[in-house]
Formats: sequence, C-alpha cells, structure tokens
Amino acid sequence: MKFLALLRGINVGGKNIISKEELYQLFTDLGFENVRTYIQSGNILFRSGKKSSKELAKNIEKALSTRFSYTARAVVLSYEQYKSAVESAPENWGSDNQYKHNALFLLGDVTPKKLSTGLPSQKPGIETIALGKNVIFWSVSKKSLTKTSYMKLAKLQVYQEVTIRNHNTVFKLLQLFDEV
Repeated sequence: MKFLALLRGINVGGKNIISKEELYQLFTDLGFENVRTYIQSGNILFRSGKKSSKELAKNIEKALSTRFSYTARAVVLSYEQYKSAVESAPENWGSDNQYKHNALFLLGDVTPKKLSTGLPSQKPGIETIALGKNVIFWSVSKKSLTKTSYMKLAKLQVYQEVTIRNHNTVFKLLQLFDEV
C-alpha cells in the first residue's frame, strides 16, 4: 500500500535538523519501499505491506526518536486517507492568492471537531476555518495576517497536536503519490 508520513517539528527554526538523505535511509532501514521525500520539512512517501496507518506512525515515531534523539511525532496516511482529506477541503481552497492557505493534519487520535474547540475564534472577513476529514483547513488574509487568530496558534496547546502544510505542498504530495 502507498503511504505518506507527515513529520512534525523537524527542520523548523533550527531544531531537529534531519536531512532528506537521513530520512530516506531511516525509512529504507524500516523496510519500506519506493521511499521518496519531498522538500526538507518531513514529507515522506513510501510503500509498505502493513495496512495500519496508526501502527506505521508508532513505528516511525519510535525509530525517529531513537535515531535522532528527539520526541518524534508523525501522522501516517494511506493514499485513500490522504486523497479523502484533500478532497474534503472547501471548494476553491488554495486558489485565492490574497490568502495564505494551510492544512493542519491531526496527530494521534484527536478529531477535527475536538481539536477545533481549542482553536481561537476565527475573525470574520480575514480568516476561515473549515473542518475536513482528519484535517483542518485554515485560510488567512495575507494583508491582515498580523490581526488573525492564526498568528496565536503556536502558543496554544492544540499546536502540539498538528503538523501543518501549505496548500502548495498539500497538492504536490497528492500528485507525488502517483509516483510511489
């Protein structure tokens, strides 16, 4: 089966620096096939005979934590799960260049509805939040970025339960699944 691992908190702000080559090697050492990384922010596509995304996530987190000495967090999605998540985006999500569009992929067993209760209220006219399938879509006005609730996200507890990708990365990863 085809899978995507989205790693949280690597190569951001000088913390948990792991090269694409090191990630590739770890995933091949775990026995995964057709391993492919995309940009240096923890996006790894691969094939595995195992079918449980949760089991794969636990194995990957353990291996990363052991090899690179940090507390790793990851979400693993099958092709079907990822495609369904992307397709649950609001219509035209990512198409308005006046907005910054991010997808918050959920780690662990938290649901979009439960996680959304810990998010600040959206500010009408400058940001929108939409709940998808195991993902939250957040679009914020670039012009009013400093006024948005989104700017407070990193200070909130719920931030520890997500890994964020921009719309360009989200769509590129869906495209790359065909090459795995």
